[in-house]
Amino acid sequence: MCKTAKVLEPHSMAIVNLGAVLMTNRETRSGSMSGDLDGFLRFSWHGAHNGGTGRDAGIQASVDIVEDTRGGQADLYFCSTRCLRQFLNECVDGLERRIEKARKRRGSNKRLQRVADRSGAR
Repeated sequence: MCKTAKVLEPHSMAIVNLGAVLMTNRETRSGSMSGDLDGFLRFSWHGAHNGGTGRDAGIQASVDIVEDTRGGQADLYFCSTRCLRQFLNECVDGLERRIEKARKRRGSNKRLQRVADRSGAR
């Protein structure tokens, strides 16, 4: 994030690990990375629908952080928890921007529908 300190061994760092393993034996909890897996990390907003209640009902938005990670695992390295926090805040800010865009699209779609309804009523 800040590009001022070194990361990776032997330097200090904060790490976000994500991934999946292909389980070969659930009893022994054994598994390994597999080329059959693609990993991802996504922040999403899923608004209420079908009679549900909640803020921003009907709004769907997401921000992909990591996509198509071959083998299903990825690491994100940061020189400090401060940079990790800044990264996560920027990801959430990006999600909020997409939610706002979806709100505006929904609002303009509702206005267009009202105009169309009025035109059809004549």
